[in-house]
Amino acid sequence: MRALELAKKDLKSEVRTKSSLSLMLLFSLTAAFLFSAAISNPKEIFSPLLLLIFLLTGILGYSTSFLKEFDSETIEGLKASPLTPQQIVAGKMLFNIALMFTVQVIIFPICYALFDVSGSFIHSFLVFAACNLSIALTITALSPLLSHSKSREMLLPVMLFPVIFPLISSTVSLVNLALTGSTDYYQLLFVAAYTGIILSISMLTAEKVL
Repeated sequence: MRALELAKKDLKSEVRTKSSLSLMLLFSLTAAFLFSAAISNPKEIFSPLLLLIFLLTGILGYSTSFLKEFDSETIEGLKASPLTPQQIVAGKMLFNIALMFTVQVIIFPICYALFDVSGSFIHSFLVFAACNLSIALTITALSPLLSHSKSREMLLPVMLFPVIFPLISSTVSLVNLALTGSTDYYQLLFVAAYTGIILSISMLTAEKVL
């Protein structure tokens, strides 16, 4: 419940400022229109393009939830509160999940129409949401590890790619399959299990990195 209260606080702050959401929407819309204009047949590579848009958008948006706390030194107030380090991490994850779904609800239909994709919209939306959720949680889980580094903006993508690559390959395959109306439940189970491992490591190391 305390983690939920932290997420609500961040959401109220985001509703007032709209800083992270505006940045994520602006970048993702720009990337979508750029890909649409630059690539002759974007529907053939719809899933990798969509994943690239959301991956880069996530790096820009999800990681800032922790960086803002360190830059403004409000992290010390959170650590002094009744919240445990695990609850702080969980609260940030819930906040980023809300951001992720908001951006996907807006950007996914735009990309689907802009790239002239044919296939099951609902099925592919739901499958991508599951994979996108895993990506959002993984980025959020890794971002505290670099919060103390001066070059954290550069280090995050470098550290993130090898960790998130299994999710990238699985997402592309699952979305391509979802467009045909099918689902590979074994791959979905792998995505869930892999995300669970990352989350477990994040919770175990939360006291050391915050």
